[in-house]
Amino acid sequence: MSSYMTMNMLYSEKYFDICLQNQMMRMLGLGGSGSPKPVRIVVVGEKGTGKTSLIIAALNESSQPQPNIPPVLPYTTFPSEWFRDPIPATIIDTSSKPEDREKVVKEVKEADAIVLTFVVDIPETLDRLSEYWLPLFRQLEVRVPIIIAGCSVTNREYHNQSGMEIITTSIREQYLEIETCFDWSAHHIARKVFWYAQHAVTNPVGPIYDKETSSLKPRCVAALTRVYVLSTRDTDFILNEAGLNNIQAQCCYEPLTPSQSRGLIDFVQERSPLGVDENGITIEGFLFMNKYLVEQGRIRRVWNILRKFGYNNELRLADDMIPYSSFKRMSDQSVELSDEAIGFLRGVYKNLDEHSGNNLGPQMIGFVFQISPENPWSIAPYKDASEKTDDGGLSLEAFLSLWNLLTLIDPARSLECLICLCYPSSAVRVTRRRALDRKEQNSDRRVFQCFVFGPKNAGKSALLNRFIGRPYDDDNNNGSNEERYAVNMVDNDGVTGDVKKTLVLKEVQMQEDGFLPSNEALGACDVAIFLYDSSDESSWKRAIDLLVKVATTSEDAGLEFPCLMVAAKTDLDSFPEAIQETTRATQDIGIEAPIPISSKLGDLDNLFQKISTAAEHPHLGIPKIKSKKKRSRKLMKRSLMVVSIGTGAVIVGLVSLRLYAARKQR
Repeated sequence: MSSYMTMNMLYSEKYFDICLQNQMMRMLGLGGSGSPKPVRIVVVGEKGTGKTSLIIAALNESSQPQPNIPPVLPYTTFPSEWFRDPIPATIIDTSSKPEDREKVVKEVKEADAIVLTFVVDIPETLDRLSEYWLPLFRQLEVRVPIIIAGCSVTNREYHNQSGMEIITTSIREQYLEIETCFDWSAHHIARKVFWYAQHAVTNPVGPIYDKETSSLKPRCVAALTRVYVLSTRDTDFILNEAGLNNIQAQCCYEPLTPSQSRGLIDFVQERSPLGVDENGITIEGFLFMNKYLVEQGRIRRVWNILRKFGYNNELRLADDMIPYSSFKRMSDQSVELSDEAIGFLRGVYKNLDEHSGNNLGPQMIGFVFQISPENPWSIAPYKDASEKTDDGGLSLEAFLSLWNLLTLIDPARSLECLICLCYPSSAVRVTRRRALDRKEQNSDRRVFQCFVFGPKNAGKSALLNRFIGRPYDDDNNNGSNEERYAVNMVDNDGVTGDVKKTLVLKEVQMQEDGFLPSNEALGACDVAIFLYDSSDESSWKRAIDLLVKVATTSEDAGLEFPCLMVAAKTDLDSFPEAIQETTRATQDIGIEAPIPISSKLGDLDNLFQKISTAAEHPHLGIPKIKSKKKRSRKLMKRSLMVVSIGTGAVIVGLVSLRLYAARKQR
């Protein structure tokens, strides 16, 4: 499928206009608001390789020897005016003494860039780069730009930049993290070493370009594709001469003359035959242009474009692009997509579905996220959380369910993906607090989260598999300790309203020490089910004990929610007196009798509808268990009563003694 068809399927004129109004033209600063944070450049190397001299030469730009040079310079700040990007730099000199190694390591770990020195005339200092320093940086997992700075004292054969490149070729091939190498023997080049180090931090190559494959990285491709889409909305997604000038103008460059625009298009066509068609530059050509700029050392121009379109150094949308205030919430509130956002996503699905049959296959799902930083559904917990068709595709319900799950547990990521789809950022709503839901005796939420508790081997994973249409598997999640999600839509079956609810099942993996989720985590629970193996009495006892712990913990935190007991594995013989014992226990705490199910046989007794109904009525099904706080208050009242009775007895006794003494005196 062509890029033109894909873009037409995903984006409409209406949403482009809103997107451009809300999010374009934002330049990022490294230090956020106020003065920018200085770049930390650490200079390291062997003794006598000119670390201190390099810094002094950059400060003075003089070839005259400096008297009384100290062994190690104090921190030195180069002003922002020295650099093309107006960010100051703090230069940190380091000691070569063995006893100062720990201090050097500390500085290296905190560095934004490293300048590594050697002497061309002393081959041993070059060997030490690959034998000690560069392996040390890898061992410390230091992932910052590294600039090699060499100087020549007597040998003039390599007293130039091309000579430096020759003698450092092998080391650069082995250590791709090296940005560049400088021969600063001529003192006027010394300042360029730090200029380049600062430039490598403010305009990093790492997020954009893969040196091993000589290609743009996937996240960079996605970002530039979004730039292309936003810039070509009026020209059928083809970048013509007017579009090129538009990007130039938006990114603070001089406008192109007609001959320059034509020359650029001819250049792209010559180097990338698929990069140009009869109307202008295609997406393939636009990506080629930016790759060429990176390879020619003009990466700042690429970053200028990306930052103008809202990207930070990780090639994610910057924080000021995502309205975090729109989903600020308490622990017992949730975030849901708005009706308008759901309608938009239905339209996206319909447009793609017209080209793929009755469901979205994996390739089409990839198109949805082609201009997002990545496809969030390709990794846990989303990867295996929804029902899929035989070919690995998604129905409309599964598609919307995954969007609802993403919005529920990671609203910032959901909004980022929607913004990349050119939907306006006001796409979510925060539900009201559950305490108010209990007071109103109903919930207006469209997405319910159910925590699935239970002892090991109770059948939790098998239940989640059934919920999303997967075959029975008795391996119990293959022993995984990771919390797993399953999401699907549930028919109402008596639930208020005529819209299907989205139900999220979260399998809570219990620790061996019985450690429970935090209060904040429990606050996200709309309803809890406690699963046990109906053939195993010990499983039942662990489940009811678990219910008591969860119920008391949630009540103490003011986060009560409905609870249901579920008797799993009814295809097996139940333990003696199971029905009587479990029914009596649930009646004592004021919840329904256990719901019998068999995931193996597919007999689920409308469990998911019952869970949804319980969540719809959050004032019902709450276990009546005296919480720790209530027990403490009751004990305190008893203690006060005893104290008051005792105090009263003492007073009565004293009065009696005084009366007795008075009568005796008479």
